[in-house]
Amino acid sequence: MLLAAFVGTATNIAVPVLEEEFAGVGLTKIAWVISAFNVAQVTFMLLGGRIADRIGRRRVFINGLGVFAIGAALSGIAPTVDLIIAARIIQAIGVAMMLPASLAAVLPEFPPERHGSVVSLWSSMGVLGAASAPTIAAVLLEISSWRIVFLVAIPIALMAIVAARKVMSPGLVAENPPPLDLLGAATGTAAVGGITFLIVQVRSWGLTDPRIIAIAVIAVLSGVIFIRSSLTHNEPLFDLELLKIPSFRVITTAGAILSTSTSATWFLYPLFMSDVWGYTNLQIGLAMTPGPAALVLFAPLAGRLVDKHGYRELLIMGATFATLGTAWMAWRLRPDETYLTAFFPGTCAIGFGMAFMLGPANAAALRDIPETQLGAANAAYNMARMACSAFGVAITTAIIGAAPVGERLEEFTIGWWTMTAIMSISPIILLLRYPRAGGAQVGRAKPSTTSAPG
Repeated sequence: MLLAAFVGTATNIAVPVLEEEFAGVGLTKIAWVISAFNVAQVTFMLLGGRIADRIGRRRVFINGLGVFAIGAALSGIAPTVDLIIAARIIQAIGVAMMLPASLAAVLPEFPPERHGSVVSLWSSMGVLGAASAPTIAAVLLEISSWRIVFLVAIPIALMAIVAARKVMSPGLVAENPPPLDLLGAATGTAAVGGITFLIVQVRSWGLTDPRIIAIAVIAVLSGVIFIRSSLTHNEPLFDLELLKIPSFRVITTAGAILSTSTSATWFLYPLFMSDVWGYTNLQIGLAMTPGPAALVLFAPLAGRLVDKHGYRELLIMGATFATLGTAWMAWRLRPDETYLTAFFPGTCAIGFGMAFMLGPANAAALRDIPETQLGAANAAYNMARMACSAFGVAITTAIIGAAPVGERLEEFTIGWWTMTAIMSISPIILLLRYPRAGGAQVGRAKPSTTSAPG
């Protein structure tokens, strides 16, 4: 969890450096270093969760770490942006294997009344990775190059493999499972990747460009086939029965909307501070640290509070604070403003709010899921978040477009207000649709045929 968050956040810090080193490539293409990572996670997260439930969570977790390390190594030595993007896809496949397997392996070890604290502790490692990434990445960029930002994760992944072999139990394995939904995997990839590509490219190519129309048709048809496969396959990649569970449906929707905005704004912050305020890499890293640090500080408290008082009101509060923090940024970030008056209050408000919308929200999404489907459900939840993260970065990339460096202030402002409007939907959904304590939980996911290992 720490590795996945660190790599994702650290890459944002490196974007201005990549834009400078690969001059002439353009921000639209460099943004795919982030977007391709998110899209690949989305594509393989569901598959990773399904495989983990079928063949054992420890096995998938360890193999995922190995694939992650290979992708990190290839990212660090890639000579071109195209090869960096390809390596990031490999790295994302590793993340898609290890993330759903990790939480699915942990939760059955604890009683349900402790799941809020457990998931908060699990997610706090991701928060720790996000909190440490800006400073560490900035220092690495100052003393070395962007390549080290990718390579530094390799020894941590290798140590995690050794530890996992010693302490993790194999977990549940499936007996005579049906074939995997490979058609769903292929069409889901085409749908999410196509939509992301359209968002990024439509501004530069034009809405009536034959390439845009062709990709739109492919994305729509792929989405239709993916949904049909999910409805008819014996063990679909995305079990649509999960959406009949109110807690899972509402939390997944609210979390995905929030991820759209947070990923987009984190993509914009380093560009703004480099472009408008003239910050160095180290200054950018230090400036972005307080928000994740606030998340780390309040995440354990959030876990204890939701275990004691329930999810609903605390989730609404968290989403509201995150929205208000983003609105503050959109209002105050200007060339003549200072860090302490414009950026610091907003990032701390977002960090505080996200403390209640990461671990607690993940736990809330899984609270009514059968144990045999925890891997698949956790993968589906995080798939939705990663898909919308990719869409968020794509939307902001399209807004900035081909605006030259140093002349993007208006585009930055439009981007922040757009993300504020999107983020504000999240607390409204939670307020209106999240089940109150004690409400009936109608609908259950279909149980899969699993048993404990002999």
